[in-house]
This record gives sequence, C-alpha cells and structure tokens, in this order.
Amino acid sequence: MLRAREAIMISFRPILAKHGFTEQQWRVLRVLGEKGSSDAGQVAFDACILAPSLSRIIGKLEKEKIISRFVDEKDGRRVNLVLTRQGEETLKKIVPDMDVVYKSIQKRYGEEKLTKLLELLGGVSEWRGR
Repeated sequence: MLRAREAIMISFRPILAKHGFTEQQWRVLRVLGEKGSSDAGQVAFDACILAPSLSRIIGKLEKEKIISRFVDEKDGRRVNLVLTRQGEETLKKIVPDMDVVYKSIQKRYGEEKLTKLLELLGGVSEWRGR
C-alpha cells in the first residue's frame, strides 16, 4: 500500500511544490474546501494528520491568510477552521492541475477499476484492526 501511495503521490508533488504546499497542507485545504467550516479535530481525522502536526499546519496557513480559525459558539473548547477568500482562490488555482492527474489515473485504469479500488480502500480505512 505504501508503494502504491508513493507511485500516485509522485504525480501530485510537483503540483503542490509549484503552489508552495506540502502534502499535509494540501489535505487540510482539500478537506476544508470539500466540507466548509469544520472542527479542527475532524479536519485532523479527515486529512489523516496527527493533532500536533495539524497545530503547526494551522499556524502556517493562518499566517499566510489561507485559513482562519475561530472558537465554536456552542462549545468554547472547540476550534473551527475555515478557508479564507484567499484560501478559496488558492484552492481554485490548484484544483485544475490536480484534476489533470486524477483524469490521467482514471484514463489509465478505467473508471470501473478506479471506483472499485476506492471502495476497497475505503473499507480498509474503516477497518481499524478489528
């Protein structure tokens, strides 16, 4: 699985580097772009990032005005994250490049195989060693 991940990521890394983002930063942007405002803990889970790493990423992305954080009105212990307007614009610039890679992968393996692979990987990610 690690070799497969690496084989896929090799196509995405140049795009991320071109835009000045790490893989983990991209995952945070993507999660917030897909889900909108979200609890930091949920973002960490969805982006597969440990909390200490997320804290550093939040600081950097906030400093660059890509995201902002705010305390949840209903639960003052919770920190929510949201893309700023600049973050949304940045995401719009990156997504077309990423789509080219996704379409290339889909063309290479076919929609049916790719769908099946994503279903299988989804099942694996939910397994949790039970």
